[in-house]
Amino acid sequence: MISLVFLTGCGGSGTTILGRLLGRHPRVTYLNDRFDLWVDALPIADIWGFSHPDEHGARVELTADDLDRPGVRDGIDLVRSRLEAQRAGSPVLIEKLAINNFRLAFLHSAFPDATFINITRHGLEVAASIARQIELGRWYGRNHRKWALLRDCAGRIGLGELAESCRTPFEKGLLEWRLSVESAAGFFDRTHDARAAHVRYEHLVDDPTAVAGNLFRFLDLDHDPAAIAWAGDNIARRSPAWHAIDDAPAERIAGCALRRLGYSVAAHAGSQP
Repeated sequence: MISLVFLTGCGGSGTTILGRLLGRHPRVTYLNDRFDLWVDALPIADIWGFSHPDEHGARVELTADDLDRPGVRDGIDLVRSRLEAQRAGSPVLIEKLAINNFRLAFLHSAFPDATFINITRHGLEVAASIARQIELGRWYGRNHRKWALLRDCAGRIGLGELAESCRTPFEKGLLEWRLSVESAAGFFDRTHDARAAHVRYEHLVDDPTAVAGNLFRFLDLDHDPAAIAWAGDNIARRSPAWHAIDDAPAERIAGCALRRLGYSVAAHAGSQP
């Protein structure tokens, strides 16, 4: 029986609605964006400055090597105990925190028995969603700390100049999407012993009952008619597939990543991957 599941994907990719769907199953406890379980236990995970405003060692991406940093294994033990305390007797605990898309290798090493569900969505749609949150001041934490750490992340993989060229909220959101999906893809390409299911947002909104059924089977959960019906009644596309935009920034910032995932870069409203 699967016990612990990490649901990951770039923020704005549908992680929340997918988590709500999975949480409808009576044998699942679903934790949505429980930053508090992580950031005070692991200062290196607090990229928003929520609990450690002066922490200088925080990073967007974490790897297996970070487990050997001072205090990290103790922090993981605390996180593990907190997760178990939230289980509420459910056989399956699903935890969703979008930033964990950058931390899959770290999670796989810290929780070797965990299962992953990873969702991807068209980068242009995700960038538009992130841009709205940036404009509302809800995305980057204290003093835009998360953006500064995303720039650092980009610099470590040779994309520093590209990060510096991102000025608008949409451009910043598109770069974050690229960094996130490429980090996740790198983990899954390298790590063949990780038990994982991959979901396209487009498939989820086009046929939510089929996706729900497939995921419940993947998690070794019994068919639950009420959860399947909830998916059909509550999951649908709320906005156009994507908007016609000036595609020059999209090509410059994320064209290679969009094509690698089968998404078009050309600006034709309503296109599907």
